[in-house]
Amino acid sequence: MVHVVTPAPLNPSRDDIIWLTGPRFIGILFNWSLLGILTTQLYIYYLNFPKDRRIIKALVCIVYLLDWAQTCSATYDTFQWFVWGWGDVPGLYDLYSSFLNIPIFSSVIAAIVQANYFSCTSIDLTLMSNSSNLQVFFGWRIWKFSQSTVIFGLVTILALLQLGGGFAVGILLWRDASEVSRSSALVRAVGVRLAGSGFVDTVIAVSMTYFLIRSKTQAIGHMNNVVTRLIRLTIETGTVTAIAAIIDLVFFLKEHNGLHQVSGVILCKLYSNTLLVLFNNRIVVAGHAGSNFASTTDNVHLVSSSNSRGLESFTPAPVELRTMGSATLTSKGEWRTENEIARESENYER
Repeated sequence: MVHVVTPAPLNPSRDDIIWLTGPRFIGILFNWSLLGILTTQLYIYYLNFPKDRRIIKALVCIVYLLDWAQTCSATYDTFQWFVWGWGDVPGLYDLYSSFLNIPIFSSVIAAIVQANYFSCTSIDLTLMSNSSNLQVFFGWRIWKFSQSTVIFGLVTILALLQLGGGFAVGILLWRDASEVSRSSALVRAVGVRLAGSGFVDTVIAVSMTYFLIRSKTQAIGHMNNVVTRLIRLTIETGTVTAIAAIIDLVFFLKEHNGLHQVSGVILCKLYSNTLLVLFNNRIVVAGHAGSNFASTTDNVHLVSSSNSRGLESFTPAPVELRTMGSATLTSKGEWRTENEIARESENYER
């Protein structure tokens, strides 16, 4: 059970109550809306990538369940403020389970998503056309992509730092679950959590953009468009989460009301949707690559390299176009693992 040490104001004005309750109401609406978007993205992911590695599917499932737990916790607080505690003005300043649903859940999900940039972000695309079997492998990881242990170490340290800050904020709010609490320890912990989160998102976005731009000069043909899309997606996702974290920090430090809870209660949903956007973006990339390949089947530049998945210097993914004799091929896209593709290639060569 949480404890309230700092007392609520004795005679809050009407404006004080409005600026305390209004942002909370807007925040929970956005929270449920983003959960709905996340659910749709989860459905798209499992529909299109049933053969992803189990660890990736487990990661997606864990993040989704954490988001549901966070939303349920935030909804419980909303009922305490606006339903069960209706008319209890001092009760509006109690944070109930906010110590869990804002700092802890958000920090855990943020750490998972930030770490995901350095692992498991691989793309295996297999497209089928009526006249040829097109297999496109496009895999990348930032660590291998950049070969920079400095950036990898910096992001890892910052992600763990903001995670520790999130748990520290949760413990402090559990000890004093009051909206007006602004102890020096709480302010420092919130600063570490939100500033660290915003900074690591910025580092990821800037470093990924730099290495993608550098490799873009070495991409050929349609792969140039693929890299351009990845650059835009990296900037957009990194910017959204970084801005939300900074806004939360600024409002917490400058405004002693509920404004900071708008961005605070939805921050984990932004991270989760970012994760699913990165995974589901493979559909768009595959469609774009497939249409370009289909229109240039007579002039395909074949690349074969054992290090093509490292992408230290960008090389188009291995491509093979084959006519499958009299076999009938469906035009529907199909996602398969590398082992299945290798076995199919061996059978064809025989």
